[in-house]
Amino acid sequence: MNEELKITALNVKDLLSQDRYRIPIYQRNYDWGEKEAVQLIADIADYASNLNKKSLSYYIGSLVVFERLDEKKDKYYETIDGQQRLTTLTILACALKNWETELDKELVSWLTSINLSYDHRSDADESLSAILNDKVDVIDCLPNMKEVYRVLKKNLQSVISEKGLQIDDFVKYLFEHVIIQRIPVPRDTQLNHYFEIMNSRGEQLEKHEVLKASLMDCLDVPCHPLFNEIWEACSDMESYVQMGFDVKTRDLIFGEKWDEIPLTTFDRLLNRYGYLKKENVKKEDNKEENVIRRSIAELIDDAQRNIHYRNPSQSDVSDSADDRFSSIVNFPNFLLHVLKIFVVKEFGIHSAITKDVMLDDKRLIEFFTDTLKKVSDKEGFVKKFIMELLRIRVLFDKYVIKRQIHNGKERWSLKKPKQYGPVNKRKFNYVAAFNTDNSDEEDNGLNRDIRMLEAMFHISAPTMIYKYWLNAILYYVSKEKMDANEFRKSLFSLAQAYMLDRYLTNEPVDFFRIIYENDFRAINDVENAEWSNINQGCRVENFVFNFYDYIVWHEDSQLPRGKKYDSFEFTYRTSVEHFYPQTPMEGYPALTQETGLNDFGNLCLISRGMNSKFSNNMPMAKVANFGKEKDLDLSIKLQEMIEFAREKDTWSTNEIGEFSKYSRKRIEDALN
Repeated sequence: MNEELKITALNVKDLLSQDRYRIPIYQRNYDWGEKEAVQLIADIADYASNLNKKSLSYYIGSLVVFERLDEKKDKYYETIDGQQRLTTLTILACALKNWETELDKELVSWLTSINLSYDHRSDADESLSAILNDKVDVIDCLPNMKEVYRVLKKNLQSVISEKGLQIDDFVKYLFEHVIIQRIPVPRDTQLNHYFEIMNSRGEQLEKHEVLKASLMDCLDVPCHPLFNEIWEACSDMESYVQMGFDVKTRDLIFGEKWDEIPLTTFDRLLNRYGYLKKENVKKEDNKEENVIRRSIAELIDDAQRNIHYRNPSQSDVSDSADDRFSSIVNFPNFLLHVLKIFVVKEFGIHSAITKDVMLDDKRLIEFFTDTLKKVSDKEGFVKKFIMELLRIRVLFDKYVIKRQIHNGKERWSLKKPKQYGPVNKRKFNYVAAFNTDNSDEEDNGLNRDIRMLEAMFHISAPTMIYKYWLNAILYYVSKEKMDANEFRKSLFSLAQAYMLDRYLTNEPVDFFRIIYENDFRAINDVENAEWSNINQGCRVENFVFNFYDYIVWHEDSQLPRGKKYDSFEFTYRTSVEHFYPQTPMEGYPALTQETGLNDFGNLCLISRGMNSKFSNNMPMAKVANFGKEKDLDLSIKLQEMIEFAREKDTWSTNEIGEFSKYSRKRIEDALN
C-alpha cells in the first residue's frame, strides 16, 4: 500500500504529541459546547469503566486529513473532517494538565505544546495557548473554547466518579486506549469534489431503526403494521404523537377526543386495527365508482359558479394551530426513558434488569438486547413495551416542556393538544397543560410555575444522558392520576433532593435512588448540609444557581402586584463567573479564597455570549455596563448582585460576605 494513503490508528497521546494539524480557513469555527463536551467524557468514562467486560480500546471516530507542506517544506495535516473532536481532545488534555486535585502529573508531562493550529485565525491559536497555560481568566479567549475548557474541568470529576473510576484510571485510558483513525486522502484529490461526495453520501440506518427491526422480529407478521405505525408516530419528537396517524386510526387509538388510549392492550387494538384497515381497502377499491368526471369546459363553468371540490387526500380536521415544536430529547433517548420506567414496573426497582438500564443512547441496542435475553416471553414483552411507549409519549406531549416559536421569539411552552368541534368539522388546537379553563394562556398560575420548574431542571443538565429529572417526571405521570398541585409539589421536592442529596453533600445519592426509592424526597437535611460546596468558584454546579433563581422568582410571583421578575425566563446560561474577577485590573487588590473570591455571593451564571463582555472588568464597571441594558438576559442572582453593588457603591470582601449570607439564607428557607 502507498504509505501516503495508509490509515493510521492513533491513541490520543500519539495524536496530540506527534505531527502537526491545521484547521483550514474554509472549515467552520469551533462550535462545540457543554452538551457535546460532557457527552464525550461520559462516553470515554463509560468505556474505561467497562474495561474488563469489553474490548480494550474505544474507537472514537475518524480524522480525515490532506497532507501538505508549509513554507519551510515541513509536513502538516490539513484537517478536512473531525476538527471539532480533535479540538475538544486538545482542550481535554489541557484540562488534565492543569488538574488541581490528585493526579499523577507524569501521565500528562508529555503535553508541553499544542500541535493544532487554525489557518488565519490567530484568536483561536491564542485561545488554545491560554488554555494550555491555564490563563483563560487573564487572556481573552473564544467563548466556545473557554466554555468547553471550564465545563470539562468542572464536570470531569463527577462523571468519572459516577462510573467508579479514579482520575488516574481515566487519564491512562484516555491517552492509551482511546483510538482515532487518521484517514488521508490522495494528493490529487479535488477537495471541493470531496466535500460534495461527503455531503451527498447516503445515511446509514440509525440505531433506533435497527432496534425496531429487532423488536418486530419477536412478533408474528400480522402484528408488524400496527407496531410499525405506532413506532413511527412516536419517533417524530417534533410533533404531537396524535398527528402521526391518519384521522380514523387516530380515533381508534385515542378515542374521539384524542386524549386517552381506550384499548389498552396491543392485541385488543390489533383486532380493531385490522378491521379498520380492511374497511379502508374496500373503500379504496370502490373509489373509482365515486369519481366525478368533468370536461375542461364543465370545470371552467363550475369555477365561474364558485363550485368547490374537496381534495380527496384532505383530512376532515382543521388544524388551527401549528403542531411543530422542538423536543428536549431525541427518540433514542426517549426510548431509554420508557424502557427504564417499563422494567421498573415489570420487574421491580431492585431487579438486576432495572439497574442495568441507563439513559445513554449510545448503548441503546445493547440495553434492549440484554433486557430481552432475560425475558422468557419476548413476544409479550414487546407488545407491552410498544403500548407503554405510546402511552408515555402521550404523557410526554402533555406534561413536558417544549421549545416553541412565540411572537417571533423562542420560548418554553407547556401545552397539550385539544380536539373540539363536531365530528365532520373537528378542529385541533393547543391549550395550557394545567389551566382548568382550557385556555391557551401559559403565563399564569400553576402552568407557569411548573413550566419554570421543568425549565430549571432542563437547562441545568442539557446533556441527554443526564436528564434524570425527565425520567422522574415521566415515572410520576405514568403512575399517578394527574393533580397539578401535587405534581408541582413533587417537582419542587425533587429539586430539594437534588440540592441536599447531590450538591450540598460530600456523599451524593444516586439519581435513580432519589427517583425510584426515595420518592423524590431528600434523605439529608439542611442542618447537615455541606455549605462549603457552594463556595468553590467555577466548580459550583449550575443547578445551584438555577435553583436560587427559581426560589426568588417563585417568591416574587406570589406578590399581588409590583412583580420584579415577571418577565424572567430560564435560558442556557452555562458559564460560572466571578463578579469580582479572579485577575483584577492593575491597581486593584486580588482576592483569595479567604477573602471571598470563590464564595457563592461573588459567583453568577451567565450566557456564553456575555462571557467576553464580562471578562475581567471590575464590579462597578459591570454595574455600569449591564445595569442599564434592559434587554440583557441576566439571571435573577446577577440582577440582585448588580442592585446590591449599586446600593453599596462598591463590591469587595465585605459586600461578598453580606450577599453570601443573604443568598444562603434564602436557599436554607427553601430547603426547610
